[in-house]
Amino acid sequence: MPTDPRPLLARLLLRVLLRGKRREFVSGDIEEEYADHILPNLDRTAARRWYWNQVFRSVGSAVPRVLPSRIVHGRKGDGLMSTTLMDMKYALRGLLKTPGFTLVAVLTLALGIGANTAIFSVVYTVLLRPLPFAQPESLVRLWETRVERGWDRASLSRPNFRDYREQNRTFEDLGAFSGMSMNLTGAGLPERVSGARVSAGFFRLLRVEPTLGRTFLRGQDEPGAENRQVLLSNEYWRTRFAADSGIVGQSLTLDGNGYTVVGVLPPGSPWLDYAQVFTPLVRNPEADRENFILAVIGRLAPGASIETARADLESVAQGLQEVYPALAEHGRIGFEMQPANEWIAGDRLRRALWVLLGAVGFLLLIASVNLANLLLARATARQRETAVRAALGAGRGRIVRQLLAESLVLGLIGAGVGLLLAVGAIRLVRVFDPGDIPRLAEISVNVWVLGFTVVVGVLSGVLAGLAPAFQVSYSGLVLALREGDRSVAGGRAQRRLRSVLVGAEVALSLMLLVGSGLLIRSFNEVLRVDRGFQSENRLFFTVTLSPSYADGTRTSDFINQLLVRINSMPQVRTSAAVNMRPIVGGSVGMGILAGGQEATSAESVPWASWRLITGDYFQALGLPLLRGRTFTELDEIGSPWRAIISERLAEMLWPGEEAVGQQAILWAGQNDFPAEVVGVVGNMRERGLDADPTLAVYLPYYGAGWSSVQFLVHASGDPLPLVRTARSMLAELDPNVPLSNVDSFEAMVSDSVATRRFNMVLLLVFAGLALVLALAGIYGVQSYSVARRTSEIGIRVALGATGGNVIKQIAGQGMVPTLVGIVVGSIGALALSRFLSSLLFGIAATDVTTYVAVGLLVAATGLVSCYVPARRAMRVDPAVALREE
Repeated sequence: MPTDPRPLLARLLLRVLLRGKRREFVSGDIEEEYADHILPNLDRTAARRWYWNQVFRSVGSAVPRVLPSRIVHGRKGDGLMSTTLMDMKYALRGLLKTPGFTLVAVLTLALGIGANTAIFSVVYTVLLRPLPFAQPESLVRLWETRVERGWDRASLSRPNFRDYREQNRTFEDLGAFSGMSMNLTGAGLPERVSGARVSAGFFRLLRVEPTLGRTFLRGQDEPGAENRQVLLSNEYWRTRFAADSGIVGQSLTLDGNGYTVVGVLPPGSPWLDYAQVFTPLVRNPEADRENFILAVIGRLAPGASIETARADLESVAQGLQEVYPALAEHGRIGFEMQPANEWIAGDRLRRALWVLLGAVGFLLLIASVNLANLLLARATARQRETAVRAALGAGRGRIVRQLLAESLVLGLIGAGVGLLLAVGAIRLVRVFDPGDIPRLAEISVNVWVLGFTVVVGVLSGVLAGLAPAFQVSYSGLVLALREGDRSVAGGRAQRRLRSVLVGAEVALSLMLLVGSGLLIRSFNEVLRVDRGFQSENRLFFTVTLSPSYADGTRTSDFINQLLVRINSMPQVRTSAAVNMRPIVGGSVGMGILAGGQEATSAESVPWASWRLITGDYFQALGLPLLRGRTFTELDEIGSPWRAIISERLAEMLWPGEEAVGQQAILWAGQNDFPAEVVGVVGNMRERGLDADPTLAVYLPYYGAGWSSVQFLVHASGDPLPLVRTARSMLAELDPNVPLSNVDSFEAMVSDSVATRRFNMVLLLVFAGLALVLALAGIYGVQSYSVARRTSEIGIRVALGATGGNVIKQIAGQGMVPTLVGIVVGSIGALALSRFLSSLLFGIAATDVTTYVAVGLLVAATGLVSCYVPARRAMRVDPAVALREE
């Protein structure tokens, strides 16, 4: 029998490893028993396994006698913390020796952690961070509801608010505010300032203490009281008055009246951060109970819940409906209440932020899985080192701990780099603010965000290190010491684990890609929708008249004079005036019925928005006049009433009939004004591109005393240069009337879909990163597999395998986990699609086109990632491969 050289090679290897220490612990009896009894009676594989197990059993018992214990077990008396720190130091030194691997691993984790940190900072500030008020958990926002009318959230009227405030038993207090704007004059150029009228005690309810001066006192909202007082927001005080500490007591001229500055509010008031000035909300005894203009907040009394407060207010409302029967015409009054944090964010924004946080969570999982694959390949390549550690007495737990320490170090470094990326991402979020993210200025990397980043880094590192740690097996330690045995490093179990990880990456990335694909298609549907109007080369600006123009005739004269001057400019095609801007200006509503028609119930009355316009409004807006005529100066509001309606409303009121010449009942159920329909115009989406075409009623501006006028200018080119000339023309008419809020119509339309664009872009970026990481994982696994199978491939080529056979086999094996990941990811995307449905427009969350397109994209890119390593394998020189074997 030929002498087996392996025992001799093993003894030489152990001598080198022990560096001159005692070598006598490997007994020669093992070789004799192996040669005489074991080798003849067993196949070579079983015989080799028996021999090496005997060798390592001898090594394990002898090493403690020949080496200091600290080499194997750590210093005597060391605790777990000291051992862990020693492991991490060793891991750090090892990572520094492989800078390429370390750089790829850190960047992989940093991308996932940075994205999570950035989105979490937004979620924490907007949704989780307490409001900057005392006891914010007791603050609620409340609305009236009328189920029969279809109103799920309606503002409150002044009389109703006062009754609820005085008669409830579950609130410490209720406060109300109403947005407004005023002209500031007498301090340079006239300026339009935004503001709010607030009830007395409003800021005490919020527990807000002013930076300077005081807030409003009780009784200052009563008629006849000294109520011409004003509070300044902190930002307006700093920018307009240079933070003048002597501002309290000074007088400001607002809408032609003198107001005394009584205080300056502190910074950071998320409820009213849009306002620059605040004045008392003076009670009006003649106010209409059906004029819903007040936003109301309340502070719950100790021990009261939202449910008990709702029942309390509904009891008060029922009593009011018995006293005032007109209140019951729109159905039973109910109440919707929401905690302060939830209301400030809004339901739509909350859903979008949670979706984005889930998306970056998927991205982090993909990064962790990718790192796990890298660490698994690294651990496989270091199996000989691991085997020697085991031979020198290191237990399985000790080896696992060392591997986890390495992944933990990577996780912490990745968290540090990710934190830097997150700081830059937060700045980008501020730059590309979609306009509806509250408390945006407060978003920062604070203690909570830092803690989140550290925890995510630790968990990601540990998660990524589990795969190589659990692959440590003593069964292959002996064979791992054999330098020529490559099959061990590429064992079936490890190949299967790497394939599972690749499939998981593909599945997660496909789910993100499906989500971003749905948002892209939805956004495209929004842009393609029939708007009903034109926005090119058009702009809006606001002119707000002082109370001296309250007379409707004077207002009409002023509007007509300014329109004549604007139309005289050669670049202007046409111009018009309207009381509220489309798309972003909101709308007020009215009930409307066809003449002679009676409402069977409150919900049977169509609810239409209405606007006051001048005659050229439709032409300036690009909205077609389908039938009838537009308004002239003879069509003054209310004498008699004349109206132009949208086509959709005409079809609803007079299906199959001509609407022009018919009589409609305006404000049906309230004032019941009869009006002649003089025209029908095309449908447009007044409330946004993603809203349904509006049921619209247009009334003449002539004779109306509406003070805030929106001017629409349609120019032959860029209209923005015309603003300076328009400002000069306005100053000639009245130097105390400011021109403000200049916006191009295209920018307004773009801003109206800014939130959709923001969500789409972010999710698309995350999905793109996920796809890149997944493809890198596929490519890395295939490249590693090809490198480990060089000898096998060389033998196959030597035996006659063609390049096509090699590519087909290797690429085919690599595509199996990719295809499995596509199937699993598609199922997962279907399961999670319901979370996206509220963010979509014009398509279903189960859109087949999106799923198929994304699946083909992932399959194609996965095939490329498999083909490149397979192509390289085809070029293996059989002679070189066999020589290495």
